[in-house]
Amino acid sequence: MIKTLEQKNTRYLLIWLPVVLLLGSLLFFVMLNMHSHHTQERQLALKQQNVWNAFLAQPTTMTMQIPGEYIIEKNRLFPATFLNEPRDTSLLLNGNTVRSGFKALTKEYRFNNENYQLTTFVSSKEFLHLTIKVFTTEAFVFLLLLIAIVFINRKSSRKLWRPFYRTLKKANEYDVVNNQKVQLESQTGIAEFNQLNDELTNMIDKVNTAYSNQKNFVENASHEIQTPLAIIRSKLDLLINEPGLTEKSAALLGDITEANDRLSQMNKSLLLLAKIDNNQCPNQENINISQLIERILTTYQDHYDDFPSLTKSIVPEIFITANPALTEILFSNLIKNAVVHNVPSGFIKVRLSDNEFTIENSGEPIVEEPELLFERFRKGNKESKTTGLGLSLVRQIAQIYQMGLHYNYNNGIHFVVLSFGGM
Repeated sequence: MIKTLEQKNTRYLLIWLPVVLLLGSLLFFVMLNMHSHHTQERQLALKQQNVWNAFLAQPTTMTMQIPGEYIIEKNRLFPATFLNEPRDTSLLLNGNTVRSGFKALTKEYRFNNENYQLTTFVSSKEFLHLTIKVFTTEAFVFLLLLIAIVFINRKSSRKLWRPFYRTLKKANEYDVVNNQKVQLESQTGIAEFNQLNDELTNMIDKVNTAYSNQKNFVENASHEIQTPLAIIRSKLDLLINEPGLTEKSAALLGDITEANDRLSQMNKSLLLLAKIDNNQCPNQENINISQLIERILTTYQDHYDDFPSLTKSIVPEIFITANPALTEILFSNLIKNAVVHNVPSGFIKVRLSDNEFTIENSGEPIVEEPELLFERFRKGNKESKTTGLGLSLVRQIAQIYQMGLHYNYNNGIHFVVLSFGGM
């Protein structure tokens, strides 16, 4: 699924930022826990020193035990592992039915030639509560930080990318056919977008110039070529009508005339293809293609003496919205192609429904790949005297009006289907 740059950036933030914050939280928890244990040990050592100093000051009146604070014992044997190292323990204090967790430190002292063991206690519960509160606060702050970063990133991204979307909108509205100028902001406040707009402006100017030059060249070339072709044709007509013309000369002049006609038709077709490519046929009307197809079929039946056997099924009053000239070329080329590339005693079947035109005809096997027949100058038979542009025109026109065009050949029968139901 395609996403916008802002969405992708937010997605990456939502993926990686929580990971970074989680790792930071775990590191913070480890450091907090280590510091908590260190503080407990320092408090135990400090309490050891204070209690023993108090005992030395008043050895006879000193209270030997305060639950949860300290215990002073005389001549008691402790395992070596209990001495001088903090340990976890639990005590049942007065009035409580549940034992409480403590950190304990036991050290051995000598006084008046007797051994004393002093054990001091620090509550683990308070340190645990402090750790939980601090860590919860830190997690809440990290969550707020995550939300704030995503929110600020979305807001700042929209503001930063606003000049880009304005440029994109104007570029989308640009139409080379109208040879229009596009006014892009020269100062957007962002150096990269300023450079982008400058490059786009220069590129559009070059495209407009190239398009204008190409359009003028095609029109001028077509016009200039048609003039000598017309002169050649008129001179050929004069030669053909000259007295004393031999049969061999007449055959040569006939071949030249046919080649000249093909060249003239090719010139017109190439000009039309150029206009279609440049979208120079914008006028559209509501066209009754049922009547148009009937008229084209009648015209070709009158023109060709060997017109194949025709079977037709044409639903009346079928309309499409398109350029009239292009629509006539579209259906004329399909029908003419079926006639010209038919076989003796062949047939043509024409069907028109609400959303589809189908033409089926007998014919010789094709030597090209079916998908290549719609390219320019491609012919199903290399010996054909056609220009090879008819089906290319059909494809170009079908693409303009978003029609589906499909061709198939099977057992000596050619099928062409033109779908226009979506128009």
